[in-house]
Order: sequence, then structure tokens, then C-alpha cells
Amino acid sequence: MTRFSKLDFDKTVIPIAPTLVEDAWPNLDENGCLQAGDERFGVGDYEIALTCYSRALRFNRDCISGWIGQARCLIAMGEYPDAVTWSDRALERFADTPELLACKGLALAHQADWSALEYLDGAVQMKSPPAWVWIARGEGLLLTGQNVENAQRCFLKAQELAPTDPQIELRIAMAYIRSRQFARARILITAVMVKLSRNVLALTQAGITYEGLGEYDAARGFYERALAIRSDYATAQSGMNRVLGGNPFSRLFKRMCQRST
Repeated sequence: MTRFSKLDFDKTVIPIAPTLVEDAWPNLDENGCLQAGDERFGVGDYEIALTCYSRALRFNRDCISGWIGQARCLIAMGEYPDAVTWSDRALERFADTPELLACKGLALAHQADWSALEYLDGAVQMKSPPAWVWIARGEGLLLTGQNVENAQRCFLKAQELAPTDPQIELRIAMAYIRSRQFARARILITAVMVKLSRNVLALTQAGITYEGLGEYDAARGFYERALAIRSDYATAQSGMNRVLGGNPFSRLFKRMCQRST
């Protein structure tokens, strides 16, 4: 069973991690759930964020931010077919919404579906697409092997729209990381770490960046900092295992990274 089953509007209680204070739920309204979802998404707690957005939709099925948030969570968790399905369901309610078109396009791009570009191009042609839509299009271009300069122009547009939001720089860096363009990611990660020095997602992505560049001592330092904040942060734990050689796939990962630099 995929995570798509969690998105229905029934009364089933969805298990959530204890880091989301359960006593706070009775005091959270629709906006409170959305804010909690955004906060958890921003540190990479996508399962909890998914639950928060689902709670917001139980207050109001026409809460478009809840639909967008869930689709973005599914993409972040690698549930690409479910992200496409959920985006389609949301587009039935909110046609021509740039964020939803971008969600569907990015999920398709992750599946090497060339129709992704139609949705991503359509998203940026909508009226006033927000910064994340430009990031999605840039990442989609990278994933489908398009011109890197065109992707960079999308990322620059996103930064122009949200020049003070460090999450924008982080998400661009993550797009480069997923494409194994670690040298480009490092430029952004360096700036991000000034602003998000205690964000476990940012610290972990910095570790992956330096690991990809073959700078394993620096990578270990970032993983250690992430784990000092959240000892249970699985992605940082996996990264630490790799740089310490305790993971059987560490050598393969290092070879892949070296070929991409």
C-alpha cells in the first residue's frame, strides 16, 4: 500500500511522529496545520508535513495550500506516481493552478516522462507563478537532460522572486544534488548554511554535497552537526555510515559521485 491511501478524508487517525506535539492538535485550526506543515517540510520531516496538510484539508477541502503541500511532500518522499494522481485530483478542483501543474510536471520528470515539460512550461506561463514553480521547472529540465543554462535561468528567476528566503536557495541546491552537480550545489549550500545553520535538512544536504565532491572530512562534520540536533535523522545517519565506510554501498556511492564531478 502506498502513501496515497493516507490522503483520503476519512476519520482514520494517521500515525504521526512524537516530534509533532499531539497535545497541540486540538488547538490548531486550518492555518495552524498549514504552518506546522510548512515548518516540518522545511526541515525534511515529510511524513509529518503530509499529516499536517491532511489535517488542514479536513478543516477545509478547498484549502489549496493543503493540496499543494501534500503533492510536494509526495514528491519529496519519492512517491512520484501518487504525486501525479494527487495533483490530478487537485487540478480537478483548481484548474490552471501553477503550483499544481508544477507538481505534476516535476513528478513526471522524476519518472523520465517527457510530457513533464508541457506541465512545467504551462506552470511558468500562468499569471505570477511563485518561486517554487520556477525551481520545479529548473529541476525538471535537469532531470530530462535539457540545457543546464536554461535550468540556471529558472533558478535565478526563483531567487529574484524570493531573495530573502533561504529555503529557495536550499531547494535549488537540492535540485543540483539530485542531478549530482555537486560543485554547483556547493555555491548555494555555502550561502544557505549562514542562514540555516541549525536546520537538519540543510546540514544533511551540505554533507551530501561535500561527500559528492570527495571531501569526506567536511561531509562528516556536517552529518555530525545534523545528528547532534536530531540523532534519529535517517538521511544524516546514512550519510555518516557512508563516510565512515560502515555502509556496504559507500564505495559505490563515492564512485558515482566522482564520475559526476
